[in-house]
Amino acid sequence: MQNAYVGVQLDKTFAQNDIFYAYQTETATSGYTLLNAGIGTDFINKKSNKVLFSLHLAANNLTDVAYQNHLSRLKYAAVNEVTGRSGVYNMGRNFSVKVVIPIDFK
Repeated sequence: MQNAYVGVQLDKTFAQNDIFYAYQTETATSGYTLLNAGIGTDFINKKSNKVLFSLHLAANNLTDVAYQNHLSRLKYAAVNEVTGRSGVYNMGRNFSVKVVIPIDFK
């Protein structure tokens, strides 16, 4: 293994309360904090010292925060009967796996 990494990210967005109230064109939006993490490495062939493949694992919004982007027009959608909240919220907890296999054409 080579080029191994581990990363943690904190994404803080402050509340947007200084808005344009006239004509009901904008509404205030709550702030939110997202916690993300990732890990990855390259797997190397010992004989040729070439990368066989790379593996990356990531997790976004680990605390499963319900949030809306201030600039999203989807926050003005009708009330969701299931959740009781108005508008469409962004993605909740998300896990991803990425495998990169280099292909050499000669």
